[in-house]
Amino acid sequence: MTYLSRADLLVVGRIATLAGEAGLGWVEALAVGEGRVLAAGPLAEVGVLVTRGTRWLRIPDGHVVAPAVTDAHIHFLEAAVTADEIDLEGTTTMEEALAIVARAHEARVRAGDRAGWLFGHGWLADRWGRLPAAGALEAVAPGRPIALWAHDHHARWMSPAALAACGIDAGTPDPPGGMVGRDADGQPSGVLFEHATRIGVEAVPRPTSERLAEAVVRHADRLAALGIAGVHDPGATAPDPTLEGGLLVYRRLAAAGRLLLRVHAGVRDEQLETAVAAGLHSGEGVAPADPGDPQARLSAARFRVGWLKLFGDGSVGSRTAAMLEPYAADPGGRAFPAGPRGRLLESRERMIERVTAAAEAGIATMIHAIGDGAVRTTLDAFAAVTAERLADLPYRPRIEHAQLIHPDDVGRFGRLGVVASLQPVQLRSDETIMRRAWGDRTRHAFALASLEATGGLLAFGTDAPVEPADPWPGIAMAVTRQAAEWGDGVPPSTPEESITLDRALRAATSGPWRAARDELGGRLVAGSPADLVVLDAAVIDEPVRPGGALALARPRLTLLDGEERYREAGFDA
Repeated sequence: MTYLSRADLLVVGRIATLAGEAGLGWVEALAVGEGRVLAAGPLAEVGVLVTRGTRWLRIPDGHVVAPAVTDAHIHFLEAAVTADEIDLEGTTTMEEALAIVARAHEARVRAGDRAGWLFGHGWLADRWGRLPAAGALEAVAPGRPIALWAHDHHARWMSPAALAACGIDAGTPDPPGGMVGRDADGQPSGVLFEHATRIGVEAVPRPTSERLAEAVVRHADRLAALGIAGVHDPGATAPDPTLEGGLLVYRRLAAAGRLLLRVHAGVRDEQLETAVAAGLHSGEGVAPADPGDPQARLSAARFRVGWLKLFGDGSVGSRTAAMLEPYAADPGGRAFPAGPRGRLLESRERMIERVTAAAEAGIATMIHAIGDGAVRTTLDAFAAVTAERLADLPYRPRIEHAQLIHPDDVGRFGRLGVVASLQPVQLRSDETIMRRAWGDRTRHAFALASLEATGGLLAFGTDAPVEPADPWPGIAMAVTRQAAEWGDGVPPSTPEESITLDRALRAATSGPWRAARDELGGRLVAGSPADLVVLDAAVIDEPVRPGGALALARPRLTLLDGEERYREAGFDA
């Protein structure tokens, strides 16, 4: 065996490379040089790359090394800026949520702010048993503009002052793809659905580019502590045709040597023409400000232009996901804001138009589709664009979420080469909601095993801030189809759709890289980026169970490009 390089770092221990198509690919040594894996295998062979300047990383007994995670669907900028906002996750009643809002309002008043905006997220009408109203916010925070995203970020609860600031009143029509919630008198109720959340958005304060940049740097540290080395961010924090609220923030950080995780930065629908005019295309990177600085080169290489993001439908929680058949009758008598079958937010014809326009510019497309009606329409749209045109793109086409797929459509993912970008952690939080909304059709939800069996490529993410950014509960859910939070006696959800541990790990590591047509990333083989985590051995060795070691995993060490990004206090290697 002949090598042309010498190792900067030698890792010795139990190393799961995920080489090949099955199993964990165990080796005992890994050589790293200039941020990439030079060799993986027996120490006797890999050790020839060691020089006097090589650093050694000896992994203690009871620990294993694995590839770091790439989150294939995370609204990273949004998660970063909302980390310090009002959090209503877990509230079981509207009254509990209002108490949290009241405390936030009172704290602002004590600080001298009586009229500034309050933002938050996390309320869930299914958990509360009813939709909220604007008047309830006015009662606890008089005169203050307040905007609170629902758990699924497909509806927004607004105070009267916020509605007025956005120019929303009884005469405001429903926009295409959106619904203004109304009371019995036709007045805005205070809940906006889907594209109605964009009405008057220019009146809502946005974070500056500087605040976004600092939030990225700060939040990247949080993700490194979870074992995440890369993200696919679908786009800007708010409708913004200028790219300033998203892609350009990452690009500037990368060029300046400050991007501390890998980012595929997406383009939203309203930004496509701007991106095309700028000559951007999927996979495009950025030049380092100082080409002679190795760290600057590594930072620049971490940025890539990602996919165009379109919305095919809404969500099951908001009953706006587009269905082939009507929703089941809601036992609470809840109305369907988008009709009994939900509603497509984009027609098949417009999907084809946008996918084609993006493809002509070299930009691949991802389309949000949760209901089986939206999934079928999206697959039809991709099928209508020639296979050659899609195959020539730098990245693969994708469907985001794909929570419910009609059995007739499962095999189309593999045949069309469409990536199934799923967030298994949402099975934990949405299973009860899905059964209430979809009834027996829920047996076709999160069809992981069926997708893989028919040639579909899985890429896992978290959808943070809709869900926590922690990837490990979702990886575990893909295997167990059961959550500890469900309590004793609750059976797994369609256990025949579970996948093995090695397949679940691949979907969270190499799957997102393969979505970008990279067969080396997300593994620990020669040529791969040296992104890895050190985990307790129980994460891999213990049988996967709800609330077990995999679901609760926390890295002891995370490396990006072979350099330490996170180390647990007291961990000695």
